[in-house]
Amino acid sequence: PYAAFDGIISSKESLLADAQSKRHFQTVEAVHLQEFFVSFWMGDYDKALEASDTAMSFPSAKMPKVALIYHILYRGIAAFHLHREGNGEKWLKEGNDMKDQMEIWVKNSEVLFENKLLLLEAEYCASMCEVILAKESYKFSIKVARDNG
Repeated sequence: PYAAFDGIISSKESLLADAQSKRHFQTVEAVHLQEFFVSFWMGDYDKALEASDTAMSFPSAKMPKVALIYHILYRGIAAFHLHREGNGEKWLKEGNDMKDQMEIWVKNSEVLFENKLLLLEAEYCASMCEVILAKESYKFSIKVARDNG
């Protein structure tokens, strides 16, 4: 993936070093977000949340963009998962914080955010051992996503 740099940048580490030296913090944020998404999808939630924390430390991370929507969604899923794995109440709080953010966004665009909020609510229910309610919420999230395209 670094061929476009003609050998000047040959790895993620050299890209980060170059971006930091030039104070291109949006690039640094993007690299850490990529690491977050890859780690999330590989099931390494600890590594994903570490990359998320780094990415969110930059002011540009709070700027509205599509990646932020999925970052909040996946961070919430990962946090609830870590809580269910016995890693502490801080992850339940973190998951709830991400769910709260989605509740704010759903007021602005129900079509875009409702299924994501329902998914985070299902994750919360699963974290609270409310299996039947979690299952219903998962199914409803799928239905809403399908209905909204």
